[in-house]
Amino acid sequence: MARAKGTVVVGLVRALRKNKEKSRQLLPANLHHYLEERIVVASWYPLDDYITLLRTVGKILGKGATETYVEMGRVAAKDHMEGTYSRLKKSVNRQAAFTLLSSMYDTGEMRVIDRAPGRALLEWAGFAQPTREVCETFTGYQLQRMEAQGFEEVHVRHTKCRAEGAQCCRWEIAWKGRAML
Repeated sequence: MARAKGTVVVGLVRALRKNKEKSRQLLPANLHHYLEERIVVASWYPLDDYITLLRTVGKILGKGATETYVEMGRVAAKDHMEGTYSRLKKSVNRQAAFTLLSSMYDTGEMRVIDRAPGRALLEWAGFAQPTREVCETFTGYQLQRMEAQGFEEVHVRHTKCRAEGAQCCRWEIAWKGRAML
């Protein structure tokens, strides 16, 4: 069973708890325990639960629109880069993206498949349960992460998605400023 780390679950649960009554209405009964139990950031949680929590927060905050998930990813990256993963804030090494992904999910593999100054293509292959919502949060996450690392004019575009039949998920990333190793 694929899993998501508590570091990505905790922010969703906070948002659900701020809207507890609406959350109880939208969440399946078997996930109501997330509204009460402590989330341990170092623990692993079922990926199915994570995706349901993500979709529920998306409905509460923005009716499930793509922009809502991109913004949720940005908020998560900001929280992480100021807290749990602050050690990576000064890194310009592309390994930061891989390190973060593997520390948040126990499924999938991230790789750079092409690179030029100020440009990169990222592929995410083998993720156990591809969804547009997860991919859009990743889009926002990468955007915010790179901005937090001091890159300028960062643009992240999700161009292929396994949830829509592609072989892997792919992002085109462009930036100015610092060189990425």
